[in-house]
Parts: sequence; C-alpha cells; structure tokens
Amino acid sequence: MPIWSKKTVMIGLACLSLSVFAGCGNEKTDEEKIADAIREAAGNQIASNSDATTQAEQPTVESKLSEIRNFVTSDIWNDGFVNINSYTYNGTSATGDKLDIDFLIDRLGAAMDKKAEYNTYIQGLDDSKYANVKKVWSKLSSETDVLYKQLQTDPPKANDSDYKFDTGLFQQYQDAFEKDVDDLNAN
Repeated sequence: MPIWSKKTVMIGLACLSLSVFAGCGNEKTDEEKIADAIREAAGNQIASNSDATTQAEQPTVESKLSEIRNFVTSDIWNDGFVNINSYTYNGTSATGDKLDIDFLIDRLGAAMDKKAEYNTYIQGLDDSKYANVKKVWSKLSSETDVLYKQLQTDPPKANDSDYKFDTGLFQQYQDAFEKDVDDLNAN
C-alpha cells in the first residue's frame, strides 16, 4: 500500500499542481493589470483627441464667422487702419510707438489675401439664413479694399495732417458685421 499510496499521492499532487498552474496562467499580475489599464486609457485619450480633431476640422458656420470677425478687428483694424491717422498726425502708431508704414502696408497686403479667402467662404453661405451677414460683409469687404487701395496708391507720410484716411464707413460696417455675427452666435 505504501507504493500505491505514494503513486496515488504523486499523481494527485501532479494534477493539483497542473490545475493550480493552469488557473494562475489565466490570472493577470497586478503589473499586467496596470499596464492594460494604461493602454486602455491611452487608447481612449487618442480616440478622444481624434474626435476633437475631427470636430476642430469641421467648424460651424458661426465659429467661422467669429474667426472672420476677429480677423477684421485684429489684422485689418488694430494692426492696420487704426494706426494710419495717428501716423499722419503724430508720426507714430496709435499707441505712440515708432511705426514702419511700409511694413504696415506689406502686412495689410498679407491680410488682404486672407480676406479674399473669407470673401469666397461668405459668398458660399446659404442666402436664407445668412443674408444679412453676406450683405454687410460685402460692404465691409469693399470698403476695406477702397482703404487698402488708397494706402497703396497714396501711402501716408508721417506728420502729414493733410492726408485724409476716412475709416467712418469701415467702422460702421465693421460694427454691423460684429453685431450680426454675435446675433447668430446667440441663437
């Protein structure tokens, strides 16, 4: 009996060991569980970023119009037109800083190229929903062209109080465009 018992015990231990090892093989270690969780979180973040990128690539008409409004205010008005009258009266920018008028006009040229792209965009908008914005933009864009053309054909000179650079219509159209865009964003 001792030999048979030893064999039986050994076979039993072998089976028990195999079942323990087989069970442990399916169970992940804590390190493996953490690594899987990190991979899953990173995958979710990548998917989330991909969704955000897709959404960022597809701006709404209202967000695009806000971009255009900001462009007019910043690139055309603040960086350009607002400085002209100050330059002709004081020889400086509107903030009293030195001003390179040729550089300003060159930068406005780059902004005018971008404005042409915005013209195309706005012209392609639906007439029924965006009729007011399109009408005002047409006036604003045309007046911007008139003022820029004046700067090209008759550049202002420092301290030349006789130089006339009338931005009244530009400001009127700019204010109307901003209001129309804000109204669209409010709805």
